[in-house]
Amino acid sequence: MSNPGVAETAKKRIYVGNLGTNVTTEDLTQLFGLGATPYLRQSCSVDLATCEKTGKSKNFAFVNVPEHVHSELMNLNGIEFYGRQLVIEEAKTKSDDDKENKDKKEKKTFRGNTNTAKRGTGNFRRGNNRKWGPRPKSKFNLPTLEPDQIFHLVDGGVNLTNPKFHQNMDFIVARALAAGVQKMVITGLKMNGNKSAVVMAKTRPNILYAAVGIHPHFVKDDWNDKSADILEEMIKLTECVAVGECGLDFKRDYSPRDIQEAAFRKQVQLAIRYQKAILVHERDSHQAILDVLKDFESSLPPVVIHCFTGTAEEIKTYVERGYFIGITGFVCKEKHGQALRDAIKDGTLPLNRIIVQTNAPYMTPNTPRDEIDPVSQTLLDHCYSDNEPCTLSIIIRCIAKCLSQEPRTIADECTETAMKVFRFQKTEVNFE
Repeated sequence: MSNPGVAETAKKRIYVGNLGTNVTTEDLTQLFGLGATPYLRQSCSVDLATCEKTGKSKNFAFVNVPEHVHSELMNLNGIEFYGRQLVIEEAKTKSDDDKENKDKKEKKTFRGNTNTAKRGTGNFRRGNNRKWGPRPKSKFNLPTLEPDQIFHLVDGGVNLTNPKFHQNMDFIVARALAAGVQKMVITGLKMNGNKSAVVMAKTRPNILYAAVGIHPHFVKDDWNDKSADILEEMIKLTECVAVGECGLDFKRDYSPRDIQEAAFRKQVQLAIRYQKAILVHERDSHQAILDVLKDFESSLPPVVIHCFTGTAEEIKTYVERGYFIGITGFVCKEKHGQALRDAIKDGTLPLNRIIVQTNAPYMTPNTPRDEIDPVSQTLLDHCYSDNEPCTLSIIIRCIAKCLSQEPRTIADECTETAMKVFRFQKTEVNFE
């Protein structure tokens, strides 16, 4: 029912992000001057998202104001409040989300009619995650976490050679380090990408490491008689800790299957020769992957099924063979990640077989809005790209919830596993 003392006016809804956990509704009311007059007190409201258990802020809120007040508040985007640079943007409506999803679907359908192979990770991409956590305006922002919320982690697979990261690499690495990610394994995917990954590893020693290999999407263009020799020269390097991402993708079949298998076999042989871990890409090719690896089972180095999105039965088979499972933000997805969470809960996937990976900029950890914790929200809010390595601990927190254990306990064991799998060697830097 409308208030007879206040004229009906059009309302605007504004998103306010990157708030501190101790911010209250009263703080925001005072910051924006919403209690300055009787009119503002009656026509404006603040919806602060809070944690049900602690009552603390989830780091974002929505402010409802009359249309003529809206522009003044939007001008405050980027102001500092309790030591944080606020993100103030238009809040998306359901119709906006519907339109965006429709546009994405149409765009995807259009792209599907071309013959160009696109780097992908299944149908589980960015989705609707950003409707409640828009990116900050400044790429310089670093997450500030309480010391007890920072875990020492290893990102076992991240696409830092992706064009989305090209102009912001220093900031992305800085955000990862601020969030506790101490080491990152860069997947090269293509021949030029492999060379870039090695250079990145050389210029950021003991933090970045390379995984060298040709992704099955690209073997039709990047695999020839000289490819194995070129890869071998990079695999020999101490900066390279894994071979891959290599494998078989029968879901998209961007490359002929016979070429995929030939390239995969040769890359497995190189991994065996230098005893470097293998990052295996598998999509709709579970049995074919097993068949190839079985031929080398007596001499295989650690095998990681990269960015796993399969079934519990597939997990069981891989674990029985001693392989590791790459867990990404896919596990956080409310619907699609349920089977994977169940496999962790019931022990089908043991904790000591997990390698955590962001696979950024893909596989954003889309934790449902009503379940996300303040730290995870902060990390998502600080991603300048769709997803970044700084979100790795969100995956850790999801696994911890599945196992009813403390996140730090999960983080320590996952890091120990990654250190064994990738066998990191310290690089001595000599500037003489």
